[in-house]
Amino acid sequence: MRRTLLPVAALALVAALSGCVTITAPTDDPEPVASGQPTVSTGVADDETADPAPSAVPDTSGAPATLRALTCEQLKTAALGNGSERYNGYAEPIPLVDGMWSGEDGTVVHMQQPCAIGDLTGDEAADALVPVLMDGGGTGKFWQIVMYGNIDGRPVYVTMVDIGDRTPVESVSISSRRATVVYLTRPEDASAAEVAVRRTAVYQLSGSRLVEVSHTDTPYTP
Repeated sequence: MRRTLLPVAALALVAALSGCVTITAPTDDPEPVASGQPTVSTGVADDETADPAPSAVPDTSGAPATLRALTCEQLKTAALGNGSERYNGYAEPIPLVDGMWSGEDGTVVHMQQPCAIGDLTGDEAADALVPVLMDGGGTGKFWQIVMYGNIDGRPVYVTMVDIGDRTPVESVSISSRRATVVYLTRPEDASAAEVAVRRTAVYQLSGSRLVEVSHTDTPYTP
């Protein structure tokens, strides 16, 4: 017995001293799970099973909010003029009640029909355009075109265009960021009481002003 163990111990000592010991896992070791050793996950299978099923509801978190258009009814209680853009020289904005305003000097301002709704500023929020008649109590009846911008669905006065004395507006419309106004007027050499021309004028917003870019005239007979 002693003769057998001594050579084995001697061989082990020689191998240790030479530094050439190689440890090889037995080929018949059980699987790690069966031996109680922890397993290492690659994460591939977990990621595939962890993904939620596709939702039937589209994600609209990045979609733009719907921009509410102005309405003609809102304009009846809006103001004419603001701190930087005065209406006909009035120092303070004129508050409309049911589309009308009366001054202490007898001047009456009356919103007219028709009104037009559409985008004039290019921000995709529909603005408003409406004729306004200013009556100073004499023979003069001054027609204007007033523009309201759309700020969070509220009408905010932007500017106005004076189209003349006793020049009734027949229609207004907005398309492709331009306003078209059809009204009755007269030749430059005609009397103020006479209307003999139907004018179709096209306006475009430039800064805070509505600027006429073109007009066409056709004869008009009352």
